Order: sequence, then C-alpha cells, then structure tokens
Amino acid sequence: MEKDDWMEVSNSKKLIDFSRKLVYYNFDDETALMDDITFLNKIDKIDLDYDPEMDVLLPFNECEIIFMSFTFMEDKVLYIKDDDYDTFLMQMNRRMISNIVQGLVKKGVLHTAFDNEKNDFIFWVKTEEEMEAEDEEENPETD
Repeated sequence: MEKDDWMEVSNSKKLIDFSRKLVYYNFDDETALMDDITFLNKIDKIDLDYDPEMDVLLPFNECEIIFMSFTFMEDKVLYIKDDDYDTFLMQMNRRMISNIVQGLVKKGVLHTAFDNEKNDFIFWVKTEEEMEAEDEEENPETD
C-alpha cells in the first residue's frame, strides 16, 4: 500500500480536539474572511473550555467514534489517509448541524416528522401562532 497519502497520528486526542475547534469555529461568519494561516493561528490559541456549546454540538466521544472509523494501525502506529481526514471533518460538520437541529427541536422551535418517501426526517419552523398557542396551553389564563 502506498504511504504517500497517509498521516501518522501521534496524539489522537489532540488531533480530535483540534478538529472539533476547526469545524466549530469554521461555522462562524467571522472566519469567512480570514486567510488559512490567520484562522489556524486563532484556532490554535482557543482553549477547549472556552465555549461549552462546542461540547454540546461536537461532543468528544462522538467525534472520537467518527475519527476512529477512518484510522488503521500498522506496526503499532495509528494512521489516517488524507482523504479520510477530509471526510472525517465533513462528517463532524454534518454531526454538528444535526445536533443544532436536534437542539432546536427540543426547544420547540422546529417541527419534525419522518418522510417515508425520502426515508429521512424533515424539519420546518413553527409559526408564531403555533408557538403562541403552545404557550397558552402551557400557561392557561386563570380568572
């Protein structure tokens, strides 16, 4: 097997944490205008406890499971292919979006249903009237 596209992983925890920060902060509009070096320097300076929302949207254990599915061992060394690392980042991004949507559903801001034709969940925003009706049901006025 050709090793040109392999990356040796010397510290998987550190790489996963860096990847979480990379995906999480790349989602921010402020980073859109940054060049790669500036963005990576910013990411490198961020402590993991800086934003607890990241732990909700990209929990380490979920990211580790995704990451490990792309790695392989050879001679007691952990590797990941370049393309697989890119795929890992894209899957983390999808996972974060899924967790954002799940949070909005739990807060009652979105409706959700399963579409049998698409074999997938669909989501739509509740109208103001629906949200007001739910508030009235939860807090009925008493005379």
